[in-house]
Amino acid sequence: MLLVDGERPPQSCPMRHLWASVLFALVASLAPQAAAQCSGSPMTIVEPSPDATEAYGVTRADRMGRIVAPVMVNGEGPFRFIIDTGANRSALSRDLVTRLGLVENGVADVHTVHEVASAPMVQVDSIQYGGIAFGGSSVPVLEPTVLAGEDGLLGVDGMRGRRLTLDFVNRCIEIAESRSARRLRGWSTVRGELRFGHLVLIEGSVRDRRINVLLDTGSSASLANRALRDTLEEVGVNIETARLNRVRAYTAGAPVILDRAIYIPRARIGEIDAQNVVAFVGDFHIFDLWGLREEPTLLIGMDVLSRVEALAIDYGRGVIHFKLARSDRTGSRLDPSDEDARVTR
Repeated sequence: MLLVDGERPPQSCPMRHLWASVLFALVASLAPQAAAQCSGSPMTIVEPSPDATEAYGVTRADRMGRIVAPVMVNGEGPFRFIIDTGANRSALSRDLVTRLGLVENGVADVHTVHEVASAPMVQVDSIQYGGIAFGGSSVPVLEPTVLAGEDGLLGVDGMRGRRLTLDFVNRCIEIAESRSARRLRGWSTVRGELRFGHLVLIEGSVRDRRINVLLDTGSSASLANRALRDTLEEVGVNIETARLNRVRAYTAGAPVILDRAIYIPRARIGEIDAQNVVAFVGDFHIFDLWGLREEPTLLIGMDVLSRVEALAIDYGRGVIHFKLARSDRTGSRLDPSDEDARVTR
């Protein structure tokens, strides 16, 4: 997750306000026809076309379980980019910036889960996936620990009016124009509320109590705010609050130690029955930024998202589609007893 707030040029001049908060849930799924087209090396890429309206290809997972796709930067590559629906701006690793010979041209405030941090900015002429060119922009530079060795983040800044689909079973990604994307027959659909242009907030429930649900493919773990914990306790849900072994979460700012989590036996998200979800709980900065501090909110990471066969987020319509596995149940695979656990956001 990475939210770029404002950019500060190195000289003393007024700060450009680039606020756009947003998020996520990269998700998505490919229709059977698209899945059949995904073949070849995970780093295979199609040459960009000025009139391309969709792109698809093979993906792989990084060691944190996040989805990685081949992306071109300034016509060079392909490079390994993490698909991050929690980021309102794409980002480059410091190593990739050096490799491309880019020069820092400013500083920006970036919002992480825990805090507001400063990051250098560089100008790129183009970022491309498959046949689609997203155009140039000023992007932040991140340290290698945040990216776990990958080359960058592909945020949702280029997804306006498009549908983003991830097929976890066939390891495919598809990006298509929302208005012309093929129908996803047999998928479960949940209508969301589009905020800030690309933050899709969907409604869930626990024992008939409404909760907010956000989907973030840039996070390897799920998060909950204290309002959710309090709500679950009010309705008598045995959340089994537990102190876990210390987990170090790497962000664009200082590393964060997570050691308190709740166990959610069951939550309902549309037709999806999410069971056995483990979520780290706290007063995370990101919930304040989105105005959700007082509303019970669950941010679902790849520990849960990867349990469905495929996901699709339609940024044009504010709709999320789920292709469920053999049953409609999902569940967290986070092991609270893992002393070497590592979380990246």
